[in-house]
Amino acid sequence: MVTDWKTCATTQGAEQLTAFSRTPEQMDTDTVCILSRHGLVSVEGRDREKFLQGQVSTHMTQLGALHHGTGVACSPKGRMYTTFRVLNAGERYLLEMNSGLIEPSIETLKKYAVFFQVSLVSQPDYLILGLSGANIDVALNAIFPDACVPENNEVTEIAGGGYLLKVPGIRARYELWLPENSMTRWWPALTNALTPVTEVLWQLFSIESVIPELSPETVDKYIPQHLNQPSLGAVSFKKGCYTGQEIVARTQNLGQLKSRCYHLSLESSTLPEINTRLYNGNSKAVGEIIASARKANNTVELLAVVRIDAINDLYLYPGKEQPLKVHELPYPIDPKAELQR
Repeated sequence: MVTDWKTCATTQGAEQLTAFSRTPEQMDTDTVCILSRHGLVSVEGRDREKFLQGQVSTHMTQLGALHHGTGVACSPKGRMYTTFRVLNAGERYLLEMNSGLIEPSIETLKKYAVFFQVSLVSQPDYLILGLSGANIDVALNAIFPDACVPENNEVTEIAGGGYLLKVPGIRARYELWLPENSMTRWWPALTNALTPVTEVLWQLFSIESVIPELSPETVDKYIPQHLNQPSLGAVSFKKGCYTGQEIVARTQNLGQLKSRCYHLSLESSTLPEINTRLYNGNSKAVGEIIASARKANNTVELLAVVRIDAINDLYLYPGKEQPLKVHELPYPIDPKAELQR
């Protein structure tokens, strides 16, 4: 069962996470984790490309076979109901997203699919694994000697129906999408070469790289720019119309965005919940948390959508209690350059 693999990985990884989340050097250890919060949606049928082209921000006609990209899907008001990574598997597209968004996203997309020959189905028989570390490229070459380690947005097929993808971040990271029935083949080799950890470490890597994703708690709250999606290459402004596109494009063209996503941290024994509000020095609410994870040294790492004009005067509670450290964004924000994508 899928649950057995996730439980196994969590049990194996709990002690290792504590050991390998204290210093940057230890966080460079080559690791593997099962991303239990992620799942896949399969989009199949003759009209799959045409259908998705009219529904998501990804330029689907430019996504070649065995390549992957990112994107968002929005309501007509431009508010996101999912963020995803999409893989062109040839005869179908596979969309990876937060597991809690899979069924609602399928139901929303089906409302627009009635005039297309397309089917949308969840893929619970697949597991998503996160692979990372300073020498992860060397380790993957040894684990998969018959397959090339992918570069950029290329995808490598793995024996047994799996896919290996290189994903962005300030550390070297890959994802391995495997059918559950091939786990018995690959898990021993993976854990022999890599240290199993919990997915909290992967969350920390995403936070420090400021790569946000939508969760069930944040559906329909943000436009793509709030989560830096154009800067991360998830929005094409050259592809033409899709649901919510007019609002997204207008916001980009006007260049008047008041809030965006930042990496914050603080010393705390308590992990703030998603949607916890943040305040400026005048005790005015100026943002909210969208993701959080804790290191072993009681440092809490956060992603938050915050007003740009309040970013240098930010607190977890009103009254200047628990000031937050703001980290520099690891990628440029250039709305004009993003419009050319």
